[in-house]
Amino acid sequence: MARLAVIAGQGELPVTLASSASHRGEDVVIFAIIGQADADFSSFATHDVALGTIGKTREMMRDAGCDRVVMAGKIRRPSLAQLKPDAAAIGLLARAVGRGDDALLRGISAFFAEAGIETVSPDSLMPQAVMPSGVLTGEINAAASGDIELGIGVLEALGGHDVGQGVIIQDARVIAVEAAEGTDEMLRRVVPLLDPAAPPAVFVKRRKAGQDTRLDLPVVGADTLRLAAAAGISILALEADGVLLAGAPDDLWELAASLKLTVVGL
Repeated sequence: MARLAVIAGQGELPVTLASSASHRGEDVVIFAIIGQADADFSSFATHDVALGTIGKTREMMRDAGCDRVVMAGKIRRPSLAQLKPDAAAIGLLARAVGRGDDALLRGISAFFAEAGIETVSPDSLMPQAVMPSGVLTGEINAAASGDIELGIGVLEALGGHDVGQGVIIQDARVIAVEAAEGTDEMLRRVVPLLDPAAPPAVFVKRRKAGQDTRLDLPVVGADTLRLAAAAGISILALEADGVLLAGAPDDLWELAASLKLTVVGL
């Protein structure tokens, strides 16, 4: 049987995904990115790969009998000096210059496809972890609904420019937009910008317009909930079927309730 390659970045999502895929009958091989992957992959066949060695990584996948690949986990972007790209990576970087991260990820996917390795979406391997619709904890009032709609509009307008997947709104004001720093750092930097006397702040997260969800699906987990609560955010509005949950849904909703967070699937 052909095997599934999991390119693993930071966090528990890669091993959670690998376990889910294994339980669904997949023969999983982990390709753990050196200096990034930090979960326990001892239950799986594992190869360590450097982030810039895309050509060698593809060869290793073919040698391991992989015909599909999935990418999971956060990636801390290195400088070019730290990256030390191989010839294949240099070619991909050159073609993606000025076109953003999405173009680079699509280029990587196409590079794998040339060797008969299909890129698959994380949610196809762990459908139980896809964000559901409706109010999961807490409640939404009219003011919060208006802020959510504003957040959706902002993300729709910015999505085509390869800007991040999250925005924070308070009292009809855009407080922060996720950029190169990622969700966690946005949640940290927003702390002094929120007004505790104003209506509750809202965090909206959804896919970018035209985003290839095989390559960069938005993810929310326990750390996101804790950081949002610590920042003073009260409401998380997440795209149903468009956000992947890094953790058991029931555990996340229990944590959200304990943090007095409202969570709604849009």
